[in-house]
Amino acid sequence: MKLNTLMLAATALAASAVQAQSTCTEWSPCFREGYCDSDAMFCLWGLCDETKSFNSTSCWQPEGCASQLVAFDSSADVIGIRSYTGNPNANPYLSIFEPDNASVVNGALQLQMNYQAEQNKGFGATASGSHTIQYGRVTARVKTASVAPGVVSSFIIRNDQTGDEIDFEWVGRDPSQVQTNYYFNDILDYTKMVAYDVGADTSKDYHDYTIDWSENRIQWLVDGKVIRTVNKADTLDAATGKYLFPTSEARVGFSIWDGGNSGAQGTQEWAGYPTPWGTGVSYRMFVDSVDTKCTGGDQGTTTSDGGEQPADPTSVPEPPVSTLPGGQKCRPRY
Repeated sequence: MKLNTLMLAATALAASAVQAQSTCTEWSPCFREGYCDSDAMFCLWGLCDETKSFNSTSCWQPEGCASQLVAFDSSADVIGIRSYTGNPNANPYLSIFEPDNASVVNGALQLQMNYQAEQNKGFGATASGSHTIQYGRVTARVKTASVAPGVVSSFIIRNDQTGDEIDFEWVGRDPSQVQTNYYFNDILDYTKMVAYDVGADTSKDYHDYTIDWSENRIQWLVDGKVIRTVNKADTLDAATGKYLFPTSEARVGFSIWDGGNSGAQGTQEWAGYPTPWGTGVSYRMFVDSVDTKCTGGDQGTTTSDGGEQPADPTSVPEPPVSTLPGGQKCRPRY
């Protein structure tokens, strides 16, 4: 009896999977997390699931890298993802979540986190580059939101499909420190994190943070000083014969999120907790500029006014579109 029940359940799941793969139409061609639509929130490369979309050309193609300086002196330098029509030169950064807590304020990208009572935690923001990158040097001039325990700021280069990532992260419990890490194929090895003392409160002033990523090496720099180097040759996993080194085409992104009230004990201890909330309290991270210099697949130079073996393309699940939480691109620490 139990076997029959299991077989029926498996059959039902298989049928629902087939149905999910055939639900998109030519008017709503792009599939993402159980839904179909036609705008960038669903069709953008890295978000759209090609295997379940209307056809093999429904999802937008990766935009490629562009050597550019984004100075955030125009409101068009970051727009809500639903308003994006596919021109990365006109809109170099996209605010991924709704409500939209990213904007240009006084010549800087502002990412804001507000209290969300129903979740008993902050709802933050993520701004993701509309150009992609596969190797290059990215320098971001950042003033963090490390003014209270639990508030996490991040600067990342990430592919959400493969889980390859290179990052800087700042946690509110230690405002003078920046942490560096990298991930291959979404293998969450937090032991590779290396912290660096900036020597100043990172929430008080801007500092330059650089990720220099090549086929054979990653370097992290703070104010022009190399603080860490990882060579691909040193990441070989003897058991699999793979280099656990990020190689996937990706997007540059910036996030603010509530680690102190995340509900995951390890994350809370890492970020500091609880995150203090009260009437009128909000937290803000600022990015003054982003300077990208491509070393592979450069699509041209613009100035904005406003593993050895390939990683398996396994999808990294996210919450449903209607409830996507701001700043959840960084994985919780358990």
